[in-house]
Amino acid sequence: IYAGSDVILVPSIFEPCGLTQLISMRYGALPVVRRTGGLADSVFDHDDDQEKAQAAGMETNGFSFDGQDEAGIAYALVRGLEKCKGDGAWWGRMAARNMQQDWSWNRPALEYIELYWGAAKKS
Repeated sequence: IYAGSDVILVPSIFEPCGLTQLISMRYGALPVVRRTGGLADSVFDHDDDQEKAQAAGMETNGFSFDGQDEAGIAYALVRGLEKCKGDGAWWGRMAARNMQQDWSWNRPALEYIELYWGAAKKS
């Protein structure tokens, strides 16, 4: 399902972690998510989260919305489809870029080790 999809819609009201969007990006499906929990931590809205993505060392990778109704979902989907309609090659470039993102524990583990050793040196 993931590999055959262009878009994955994840309208979760509560999402402590979220693997659906990570798996979808790995297979090239662009995530459209409600901005909550782990979804907000891993999906950087193409229009609204460029600074947030840069701060995380990433690039924008999908579309998100805040509401809990059809209007919120439609808002994010229409923005994505309009972007694709205006520049069809853009969709393929974003999908390819998403497939190359590293969501493994390698970087967070190194950051944790650096934090640990930094705290140990101060004590």
